[in-house]
Amino acid sequence: MKRMAIVAASAFLAACASVPKPATYAGDVPAEISAMPGDEFSWRGRNYTPDRMGDAIRAAKASEGLTSVVLLFGDDATVQDIVDVAIIARAAGLPAFYKQGDKLNPITVGR
Repeated sequence: MKRMAIVAASAFLAACASVPKPATYAGDVPAEISAMPGDEFSWRGRNYTPDRMGDAIRAAKASEGLTSVVLLFGDDATVQDIVDVAIIARAAGLPAFYKQGDKLNPITVGR
């Protein structure tokens, strides 16, 4: 009985340890993007649809070593923009954040 309790506790701890924690640091090379009116994002002086933004982020991750995607949360940003940034970052395998003022907030996606 004691052995079963130890095995169960070990399995529980292993499961808890494998739950990914949200990143709290955007890294050295974040892609800082802004929401634009009309379902677009602006990055490096260009406007992108969410699909094209994802393509640009994936390409820049490979060539420039991007470490995260950060939505600069301004007056034009919406909840849908946060969702889009989460999808873009997840597709690129990067953590997602939104920045409001000086505060960086992780965007977490549940299953």
